[in-house]
Amino acid sequence: MKKRSLFFSLLLSAGLLPGITAGAAKTSGHDHGHAHEAKGNYVESLPKANSFKDLNGKVQIERTTVTKILDEKGDVTGTKTFKKNTSGGEFSTQASTGTQKVSVLAVADAQYRAKYGDWQTRIVQIVEQADVMFNRDHSIDFVVEAVAPWTSIGGNSSQILSNLRSSFSGGKYKFVVGFTANSKFDAGGIAYVYSSKPSGSAYSVNLDQGTANTAKAATHEFSHNFGLNHDAQGSGIRCIMNYDYAYTADVWDSAHNSQISNNKAWYK
Repeated sequence: MKKRSLFFSLLLSAGLLPGITAGAAKTSGHDHGHAHEAKGNYVESLPKANSFKDLNGKVQIERTTVTKILDEKGDVTGTKTFKKNTSGGEFSTQASTGTQKVSVLAVADAQYRAKYGDWQTRIVQIVEQADVMFNRDHSIDFVVEAVAPWTSIGGNSSQILSNLRSSFSGGKYKFVVGFTANSKFDAGGIAYVYSSKPSGSAYSVNLDQGTANTAKAATHEFSHNFGLNHDAQGSGIRCIMNYDYAYTADVWDSAHNSQISNNKAWYK
């Protein structure tokens, strides 16, 4: 049975999220299984990668999208066009566009924007890379319909995730994903794990660890948004939901694939 940390309990008592319990995943890595989570929604974090790693080569973009550029108030200040560059057989892992389009708002905090002048393109490319497995195995295509600045506030990753949710609640997007270089963010990524269709957007935040590692973390965190929990470390199960393989695997185990198939309807 996974132990609940006093730290997360204090966060909950402070009103992290109504009706949400926190998983005790720690950045040092612990065993995680499928059957021992509390009922209801909770929070899970992913340890940081051991290195900083950027993507090499072309990022797969499954459909041409005119992405809105928003300001701090949510007003549209411009657009960027990201052109489709995939076709049948062009990429070994992606033959076609997923039939289920999932709208995404991608946001970057002040620390992230200070590091990267091309932050808008960078976070779109990370999401496009993060959805490769979803496209390939479940015909789910994450489409970044808007990018925006964000001011991340909090003393740790859970508080920063809560801040993201409060900052962008009530929007029309199925997913809101934050990208941070905040030194207080003490995980590789973090997300809400939903036990049923969320009443609003699904939320996750990823640390800047290079575009390759951040894309892997984002795939892991998006998976949590579909209700997936972890495989136990040391189990040998090669799955992106196992901490041992989170930054290297490009598959889900059979149980997780069934969950995604069942829960993808949440985001139609």
